[in-house]
Amino acid sequence: MVLLRIWVKTYLFCFLPLLLDRGVCFTHWTVTDDGLSIQPVSDSPYYMVQSHSLVQFLDQEKKLDAIARMRGLVSEHEKNIHVHENADDPELETKIRTTDKDCIMGEFVSSNKDVFFTAYTLGKLVEDLEVLANIEFNKDNINSENEPHCKYDLPFSVHAFEHFLSVGQRHTLKINPESSFQKSLPSNYETTEFGSHIAKALEKEPTNSSFLRLAALYWRIKGDAPKAVECFRRALHFTTKKMRFRTWFDFGNLLHRAGYPLDAIVLYELASLGMNDATVHMALADAYALIQNRTKAIDHYNIAFSMDPSMKTAQIKAAALKCDQKLITAMEKQHKNLLNTIEEKNLYNDRYETIKDMEESVEKNVADLEDRMQSSLIYDYFTYGSLPYSSCRSVSLSGYLSLQCSVSDWRRYQTAREDRYRKLLANIKRSGAKNISKPAVSVMEDFTDSAELVAFLKNLETIRGMDRDEPTDKPIYPQKLTPSTKELLEYYVDDNWPDSTSCETDRWRYPLPTVDNLPQLFLSPKNKGFRPSELLSKYLGLNVSQEHPLPWHPPNCGIYLPKKPLSTIFQLSAVRTAAVQGHSLNYAENNLGTEFLGLIEDKITEADIAQRIGTLMKYSIGPQWLVFNMAALYWRIVGAPGEAITCLHAALEAQPERYADVALVQLAQVVIRSGINDESDLNDVVALVNKALQIDSNEPITLFLMGIVKILQRKLVSGLKYIRAAVVVDPLFQPAVSVFHALKCLNKNGQGMMGGDQLHLRCCSQDEPNVYCFGVHEDRCFIALKKRVFVGTTCISNSKKRKDSCTRAFSFAPFVAPVDLVEGTEDEKKMHEPVVKSTKNVHKKPSIDTSDEIPLDYGAQETLQRINKMTVPSTKNFFQSEIRFVENDMPKEEVMIESWEEDILVDEITVPEKPLTLAHVPERRKMISYDIPLPSILPLPSKKQINNGFIHVPLPVSRTSNSDFCANAKMSLTMLREQSTSTWLSVTAKGVNLEKFIDFQAPVNLKGDFEPICSDTISSSPVLTLDHLPAYHLRHQFIHYKPEKALTDAFLKLGKEKKRVEVVAKRLKDAMVLSLAYNKDKVHWSLSTASALYWRVKGDAVNAIKCLRQSLNSAPPEMRDVALISMANIYQQAGLLHSALIVGGSALTISPKLVAIHFTLANIYASLGKYQHALMLYYSTLSMQSNFEPAKERIRAIYCFTGEQLIDS
Repeated sequence: MVLLRIWVKTYLFCFLPLLLDRGVCFTHWTVTDDGLSIQPVSDSPYYMVQSHSLVQFLDQEKKLDAIARMRGLVSEHEKNIHVHENADDPELETKIRTTDKDCIMGEFVSSNKDVFFTAYTLGKLVEDLEVLANIEFNKDNINSENEPHCKYDLPFSVHAFEHFLSVGQRHTLKINPESSFQKSLPSNYETTEFGSHIAKALEKEPTNSSFLRLAALYWRIKGDAPKAVECFRRALHFTTKKMRFRTWFDFGNLLHRAGYPLDAIVLYELASLGMNDATVHMALADAYALIQNRTKAIDHYNIAFSMDPSMKTAQIKAAALKCDQKLITAMEKQHKNLLNTIEEKNLYNDRYETIKDMEESVEKNVADLEDRMQSSLIYDYFTYGSLPYSSCRSVSLSGYLSLQCSVSDWRRYQTAREDRYRKLLANIKRSGAKNISKPAVSVMEDFTDSAELVAFLKNLETIRGMDRDEPTDKPIYPQKLTPSTKELLEYYVDDNWPDSTSCETDRWRYPLPTVDNLPQLFLSPKNKGFRPSELLSKYLGLNVSQEHPLPWHPPNCGIYLPKKPLSTIFQLSAVRTAAVQGHSLNYAENNLGTEFLGLIEDKITEADIAQRIGTLMKYSIGPQWLVFNMAALYWRIVGAPGEAITCLHAALEAQPERYADVALVQLAQVVIRSGINDESDLNDVVALVNKALQIDSNEPITLFLMGIVKILQRKLVSGLKYIRAAVVVDPLFQPAVSVFHALKCLNKNGQGMMGGDQLHLRCCSQDEPNVYCFGVHEDRCFIALKKRVFVGTTCISNSKKRKDSCTRAFSFAPFVAPVDLVEGTEDEKKMHEPVVKSTKNVHKKPSIDTSDEIPLDYGAQETLQRINKMTVPSTKNFFQSEIRFVENDMPKEEVMIESWEEDILVDEITVPEKPLTLAHVPERRKMISYDIPLPSILPLPSKKQINNGFIHVPLPVSRTSNSDFCANAKMSLTMLREQSTSTWLSVTAKGVNLEKFIDFQAPVNLKGDFEPICSDTISSSPVLTLDHLPAYHLRHQFIHYKPEKALTDAFLKLGKEKKRVEVVAKRLKDAMVLSLAYNKDKVHWSLSTASALYWRVKGDAVNAIKCLRQSLNSAPPEMRDVALISMANIYQQAGLLHSALIVGGSALTISPKLVAIHFTLANIYASLGKYQHALMLYYSTLSMQSNFEPAKERIRAIYCFTGEQLIDS
């Protein structure tokens, strides 16, 4: 009887799924991941052409398995390729040269081969000169033109190293005159006199080794290597044993200087056997360096330096060779990595092609669409019988009868089939209920009444309701930092961490969180001192090896929730939205699976843990708030936010105070993932996390979560505050360290985002011209009555009349967000105190704190004291137009007051009431009165760039206008201030080849319009094109801007033309038309930039700026500096120097190592009279191009004609 019941149940299990997919025919079914059901596979590769062929089926399976294995190999290759590509560093050599101490010490040696051809002398000529002094010379018989030729007949000598290649080819040797040896002779001894004396001495004693050595010295001074070799050959043949070592050294140095270091090494080594002299080791090291034997060269340099510490050159040369060794090792490793990359890519391509071939082979075995459709119709025919609008008949194919079906009206056929399917399914269900209802219950009863389960549940009855709510251990936080952890914390909060290199190389490792890329966090009860593992095992009477008795069910919390009105938290809009969300893989937090399994140290499954949690809830065992939190964690992992919120609701009802932060942290994360419709909903999340902080401010996860929410709200300053606090509480909390790294890099690079909505200046009416509004919100505005005083208002303006109301050159209000994290002085408090807290908009909201402050109560004093003691992070580089729209609560009235909060004075901008003329602005420098004030943070080069450039123009000790340094000055200060130097950064400098976009071979027809006109782009981001600057709004009134004829040659070279500007312009115009058609209404940015150069040559600033704005809108971020520096130069020549400086500073941020950008900014500073800043940038220009004479001339002018020392040399 039991077997019958089981068979009937199995039959239903196998048959019913076949009808679940609305009766559609499938031949391939798979078991689902949970193992509880089966599901059909559409377009299965097992839908075979020969469905009866077992051989073909098995062959298809082999092919599909092979494809799967091959895909795994391809995936491995892809991973390896990414690893190798990440290991490749194109800046490797530069990094080593700029950071390694040996490379820095030997910077100017390793690239200069001539330093290893040094002439050396042992300086021991006294004995030879004494021998020469013993010769009596008759002044009348001495001819000053005589030279000491060594002509004594010596056809071959075994002592003269005749086997050396250099000696055999001695007539071809060449050396530079070695005038340094003249210092070895007496000071009053002229070279000609010295030569004539030696010549006379050789006439008397032609085999005297002293005279022969002196003769060789004479020819080295003269630079005649062949004659010096002849003298050395004879000197070696006739020399004494005592003087042989010195002769070997001198001869070796000659061959060394002549370019034969191998021969020189033999002679040096022989000389070192009898002479332990530092100079010998120095010369030997030079020779080894020339033959690339760096190891031996370094050894001899070290010996020379140890013997004579005054030889600093030895230390420097050794450092240069060590640097070369390090570079070679690194480059060889890089080369090997490149070869591995190529090998992996070749394997990847080969296996990818193999997969394609195998997939084509698999496709050939799969039935085509017509056969599959026929199979489906035949299935319907035999399942439902004859259906309306279809016809099935037998036909003869190749002598066999076959059934073929056709459909006349597919829509009506589908309706009829579905209707027949529903009737069939209803009949089966009715029949099945009659046949198996009783047996099924019996089977379940048999299962429920198993001895194992009965015994297990009976044991639990004795501890039912044991709600022990006291922790076993001490809380983890606040924790006392160890010395090593303190040192790590100081490293993290130091302004120098992370450095620019780390920010650049690791930016992919530390991205800022987004809504789609949120960290998955769980505030473990272990932090509070509880042991979930004991609760899930010991409390249930289960040991390590035991599983919970079957059956297993997920932990549903709804039945344990008391029926009473919702609390304030669960009335929040975002929470309500998340609570109604159903199960979805989009909400699944898979990374928390490790946390869930870590609740119990035993190796058990998630389903087992889930059932244990359900049993703990059913029998009320242990702290129920903890149990409900674990249940919520389970539902977060499987992606059921509604179920998770139900469990969290139960947790907060069970423990609303003491440990509620555990549930609130989970609730906040669930809401972020599934309850956020717009940015305003994030305020509800802030309320939840603030509540958690009020309960316990010692938890780094809670502080970190608040920082994440602030980042999502684009309040980077507040976000940095909380992220930093999390790191201070626990420097080993890696998620916070990663985000802290990203924020500090963002701060260092000056790429901060706006912390709130953009603030636009509105012109509501002529009576109210100073109205500022958030974006397009007409009801979120305020009036600037006077400095630092603002009153909320509503701007309702007539769009037709708005144009005539007033004219503006400035479209954003310059505000700065508050950045102080700790209390300052009274003056600072007054400076940051908000002036206005009034508005016409008041909204009722639940009384929940949404402020940005970390609460100081609830036992967090110790942690907060540590946070406040650490150095406040610098946020000076965050976007300078940041303003925050804050919401402060007033608990007494239970209302939220929206208010504006500003922190610095607003600068008034002078707007010309009438068109500008030369009568109003006779001089270009007076245009600055219509410009924006200078920002507080100015664009400047790095200190290293300044120092590297300083060595190329060393300044004299004293400054006098008639000194040699100043006598050659070609510029005056007036010329420097009034300069209108045109600068241009070609797109080719950024690696763009214009030949890809312009056909330079096509004939040019100049009939008709030939000028490359750019459209007046409507920018998607006014900040991107810097439209907020006054210079942009005054572009039609650049009365001092003139044609930049100096750029004509640059424009002609750009178009590979020698004579006519019009030809290049026409080619550009044609290329822009083609690019517009090809790129879907977008011209390539390089063509727009090149077109701007044409309009600069013509003197048309309006069209030039149109092209540059078009380029900025379409160029990649790393290429925008090309257009920016041109725009800065145009603004500079128009006299709007502050706008020019801001635009140029943006270019410097993108490319801090381009000469044109540094030189342009230096010229702008010089025009402003800011000579110290100009000097810094002129020097940084020279650090990148040391022979750039215009920069040197300007440094000379500033130094000679200013009355103060600007840079401390």
